[in-house]
Amino acid sequence: MAQVIEIVEKEMSHLDYLLIIHIKSLREKNGWTQQELSKRMGVAVSFVGNVENLTERHKYSIRHLGLLKKAFDYADISQLFDFKGPTHDQVILTIEITRSNNEDGKKNRIIKSELKSIKLVNQLI
Repeated sequence: MAQVIEIVEKEMSHLDYLLIIHIKSLREKNGWTQQELSKRMGVAVSFVGNVENLTERHKYSIRHLGLLKKAFDYADISQLFDFKGPTHDQVILTIEITRSNNEDGKKNRIIKSELKSIKLVNQLI
């Protein structure tokens, strides 16, 4: 089975990106899988995986902050923001995606995705 490599650019707020990376770090420090954090939050088991897969459109919303607070057993939502805040309005992520290629030539599932670069856009004053 052949592989297809493509480069995609995804744009999101700098704060969304920093929060996703921070929550992933907290999850890993706790030794939890993506599915386990999803279950602790009470959302679909694929949710955290979709958020951490930067090629997807999923992000944490204001609703999810309360669910994350509960999952990590924090006293206050502010504890979720224990990281350096955004310096820019947005980021443009360049991601290399490797997909399997079916015998009929159609793209199939993603085998791996790798963040290649981060471009910061519109510096905050």
